[in-house]
Amino acid sequence: MTEQQDMQNVMSYLIGYRLGSQILPQMLPGITAADISAEKLGKGLVDGLNGDMDMSIVNEKIDRYQHEFLSMLHRRGEQKAQANLELGRKYMEENGKRETVTTTASGLQYEVLTPGGSEKYDPAKHGDAPTAKVMYKGTLVDGTVFDQSQQPVEFNIRQVIPGFTEALKLMPVGAKWRVTIPAKLAYGENGPGSIGPNSTLIFEMELLGLTRA
Repeated sequence: MTEQQDMQNVMSYLIGYRLGSQILPQMLPGITAADISAEKLGKGLVDGLNGDMDMSIVNEKIDRYQHEFLSMLHRRGEQKAQANLELGRKYMEENGKRETVTTTASGLQYEVLTPGGSEKYDPAKHGDAPTAKVMYKGTLVDGTVFDQSQQPVEFNIRQVIPGFTEALKLMPVGAKWRVTIPAKLAYGENGPGSIGPNSTLIFEMELLGLTRA
């Protein structure tokens, strides 16, 4: 095998992996590997790059097939959303009974792991949409890690999910909290990729700094 062929194989796999792990689940929520033919998926990808659709495969049943396929994914998504909602409700009900956990009026729950200092969000000092510097790890209630910062991340606190914004406005700088965010304060029914619809999210988050935007 030449180096050119090796590069082609490696990059082809990486492109396919990204399609399967990120792009397809966002385009078609609920889709699984069992729903598709790997051979035809690969052929469709190559034909699409060439702009040459194989009409021997795309037959007169295409409209019905598309409708049935999307309806199947929609039903699957509704079932998953309901299951996630109930799973999150039970988790938060039990979590909220712990003495170290505080539940806010919105339903957000937090547990202080490291207290931090005296500085906290102050609209007069930081403005309506300050920039936060944060380290975080996000998991689902089953322990699945869906996101994790490898180094401090900076972002406008108004540009993240409502539960994350609320927590950042409550946390002292230097604090580390475990924050449990119900679906209504997270992504709701539009949970992307591995997060899924109506998912309750758990973040271990450390606020390193707040600065006016």
